Amino acid sequence: MSTIEYLKNIVIGAFTGFFMMMPGASGATMAVVFGIYERLIRDISKLSKYLVEDIRFLLTLGIGAIIGVLACAKGLDFLIDDYEIPLMFMFAMLILVQIPDIWKQTDDGEKLTSSNIIAMAAGFAIMILVLIIGQLGMEQSDSAGVLVMLFAGMIYAVCAISPGISGSTILLALGLFTPVIDSLGNLELKSILPLAVGAVISVILFAKFINHCVNSYRKSTYCVILGLTAGSIVTVIGNALLNMDGDDDILVQCVVFAIIGLVIGWGIHLFSKHVQNSSGSE
Repeated sequence: MSTIEYLKNIVIGAFTGFFMMMPGASGATMAVVFGIYERLIRDISKLSKYLVEDIRFLLTLGIGAIIGVLACAKGLDFLIDDYEIPLMFMFAMLILVQIPDIWKQTDDGEKLTSSNIIAMAAGFAIMILVLIIGQLGMEQSDSAGVLVMLFAGMIYAVCAISPGISGSTILLALGLFTPVIDSLGNLELKSILPLAVGAVISVILFAKFINHCVNSYRKSTYCVILGLTAGSIVTVIGNALLNMDGDDDILVQCVVFAIIGLVIGWGIHLFSKHVQNSSGSE
């Protein structure tokens, strides 16, 4: 790998890690958009086989992901108190711009079958269920026990490596998002160690299943991803609307943040297109 490739992987990893921490956004979806998802899942699911071969790819991507996670956590920790609802609209627009890129992954020249459509609907329904769970007011104390954090980490990781599902949205539904963001933003890593352990265990176990689905049922798998992505837009906007108080200032902020989300999302789309084109020409 050349120096440019190292830097490119770090930037992609940073984007992926950044989006992993955003409620409603998906780091795995960004990996799909940048065209590295299948390689990453293959490497994780068969770590003993590909670790040596792809160690530089995994390391540079991992370094970038850590940078992205910490940067996002720090930014959210600063903004979420004053701009939580407008941020949700920005996240929704970021997700919206990703949909055409994911749709391309489902296009194999054949028409959608009934099973493809059912898969897409199932993905959408899962995210609507998340919205309902969130509105039921499932509360969890900031001092969640080790077992709760371990379990939450396992759920988060399953979502994080499944494109279209936001792991942070799940944490939000479980009442753990704010304490996790506070801990990361203040670099209090010890308090979220059980979460991290649960996530690592889950990634290693679940990646094999994802890899099998992508290889054996590619079109239906990406149809599920498309449904999850579209559903996450409804989930994020639904949560924002249900918590709005109708204040004019909030409405203006939501419009401004939505425009910012569209602009950033389009910029990411162009960057990912450039990355994939340059990779294809090598």
